[in-house]
Amino acid sequence: MANKMHRSLSFFVIYALVIAVQLMQVEAKPSPCNVILRSCFTDNCSKKCMDYRGNSILLSSNCNFYNLCTCEYDKPPAGRSCTVGMGLCTDICGESCCDGNCKGRYMHTGTGVCVHDYDLYFCKCVYLR
Repeated sequence: MANKMHRSLSFFVIYALVIAVQLMQVEAKPSPCNVILRSCFTDNCSKKCMDYRGNSILLSSNCNFYNLCTCEYDKPPAGRSCTVGMGLCTDICGESCCDGNCKGRYMHTGTGVCVHDYDLYFCKCVYLR
């Protein structure tokens, strides 16, 4: 009888640990939200990101993607989508390629479109997080 209780208790403890590990994975910290604002040629990128953040926390700002001001926030600023540049659109990689690359990176929420903006023709990936 004691042996059966020991086995039941061991099973219950292992089961509880498996559930706890699964819950920790679900509650993992979400990925940041990037937003492309404008060209870095005309404005101070970090200041624009701070002005634009609303109730979001600005994690970083950079001009690494073709000199476009890209802000990284802890969550999307109110009324904004997360956007990231995924390279230039060309004859080799147009609309369907852009969309495929975006969906590959943000599997369930990404949509890629080629846009003419800031004197560039680039793949703009819009995603939810």
